[in-house]
Amino acid sequence: MWLEPIHYSIKHGEGLLINEKVGQNFKGNKYAYLDSSFKYIKITIGENTINVKSRIGDLPAIQEKTKQEGLHVVTAETTPSEISYGNPDKFTQFLKEDGLQWVLEAHKKRGLPERGFKEIYHRNPKTLIKVGHGKGQDKAQGMPFEWVVKNNPYTSKGTIRAQLFWQGKPAPNMHVNVFNKPKHKSPDSELIKTSYKTDAEGVVEISRAQGGLFLINSVKMIQPNEKTERKTKAVWESFWASLSFEILLNI
Repeated sequence: MWLEPIHYSIKHGEGLLINEKVGQNFKGNKYAYLDSSFKYIKITIGENTINVKSRIGDLPAIQEKTKQEGLHVVTAETTPSEISYGNPDKFTQFLKEDGLQWVLEAHKKRGLPERGFKEIYHRNPKTLIKVGHGKGQDKAQGMPFEWVVKNNPYTSKGTIRAQLFWQGKPAPNMHVNVFNKPKHKSPDSELIKTSYKTDAEGVVEISRAQGGLFLINSVKMIQPNEKTERKTKAVWESFWASLSFEILLNI
């Protein structure tokens, strides 16, 4: 799940229109807003943060008027969802795609069944939007699992440095998938997908390449604590951090 603005760069006074999308490889379906799906949605501009008040059924899910120029950092934290795995191949494929192969061995060591088990998951999406001059700096917004861009992609040049945080601390040695839709390619053309590992400080450096739209994604898997396991009957708990933005090559 990620947040995908209809336009990543807009003029001051225009509306922020952002879709909630669910899918794979930067392709997915749009979902209308539901109160039950989110703990919150927030927009931060500089030192100011506002709570988004979408209405049930809104599509796009986020529709807000812009009141000032600058980098708009949009974040959300979803309510927990769950999935039951009747097909062990589905679980294995998911772990392979997101660099979580260690979970398979841990699953066996814990004596868990191959099928019929439950996972609970949380999503922490973020998107960056350029409003007017687009100046500003991304910063941690307090989500459990969160990407923070160290240099504003709309006003800086060179590689993009993104840092991953888990519970407020840098997350080292994490698998990262980066999806890029270059400007010159059509929406239906093949994506450029690149995988990385965060360094000791949780940082990855991403080339601007041919510009276009970018989606950064990483997944953290943990064993639920006793309270969560007792309440949900889940044997695994995952957190998904995504970040979307656009690279402009003519700044």
